[in-house]
Amino acid sequence: MQINWRPTASINTLRDRAQLLKTIRYFFDVRNVLEVETPILARSTVTDVHLEAMSTIHTNPMDNKQSKLWMQTSPEFAMKRLLCAGSGCIYQICKSIRDDELGKKHNPEFTMLEWYRVGLTHQQLIDDVEHLLRSLHGGNNGEFPGLTRITYRELWQSVCDIDIAHTSTTELKASLKRKGCDVPESIADDIDSLLDLGMSLVICHQLTADCYTCITDYPASQASLARIERHDDFAVACRFEFYYGSLELANGYHELTDATEQRQRFEADNNTRRERGLPAMAVDESLLAAMHAGLPDCAGVAIGVDRLLMILMPEVDHLQQLIAFNWERA
Repeated sequence: MQINWRPTASINTLRDRAQLLKTIRYFFDVRNVLEVETPILARSTVTDVHLEAMSTIHTNPMDNKQSKLWMQTSPEFAMKRLLCAGSGCIYQICKSIRDDELGKKHNPEFTMLEWYRVGLTHQQLIDDVEHLLRSLHGGNNGEFPGLTRITYRELWQSVCDIDIAHTSTTELKASLKRKGCDVPESIADDIDSLLDLGMSLVICHQLTADCYTCITDYPASQASLARIERHDDFAVACRFEFYYGSLELANGYHELTDATEQRQRFEADNNTRRERGLPAMAVDESLLAAMHAGLPDCAGVAIGVDRLLMILMPEVDHLQQLIAFNWERA
């Protein structure tokens, strides 16, 4: 059998990738943000119903006992433990691993940039992300494609002509069907699943092409690990996402610091998992213990580095062209 041992990315592309990482590190270095490393294998993983983690078995050579270890979907939990220990502002460039993610814009193993700024709100962190993107496009002298900021509610109103603060599942389903979106019966009565479906199949494809869009103020029910605040008649999550055209790029929060509420959210995730026939996941007790000790007021964001390179190299149309060896050749 002939083996294709060659990399999926060209050597010139790997040089461009190295330059990207150098620019990112310089951006944080001049801002006195500490680079850290955390384990890719841990004893627990996320409860998020939208993420599936991979696991492996470790055998202790001292007693031959076996332990299940999880490959981390992001470095978030470990980085928050560092924040609780007094690290100050930190960032990390690392590999993350997720199951069920494969395609032109997905690889099970990918590179993530994640950072936390102590004392900043998510609105201030949005400025931080914009400054990073501008530096990657060549600084003040480069051609920055532009950035539009819009709330989640405004976006749904402009694209689907509905107010998500006061809509019902019936209205939402009808709106999605008018846009040509098939709604599976399994999610027909779950408003958050309907919103997620609409975002991925309808809304994101209406975002301005070749331009960045920052979406803010997600519904409180989609807060994940973010704080919640009230905006007039609507509770919103202190959360934002960046897109480039229809390509999802970054997800950020004004971080939740209440350990008790965080445990409740983990448990709610597991209840949803059970309802959907998914396995419940053990919560990360180390993270919760650290949060009880005190997570400082901070905002954090994660960005897909491989996707960043896709944006900076428009001639590339497949993620495998940007990584040395994709999953098939790894």
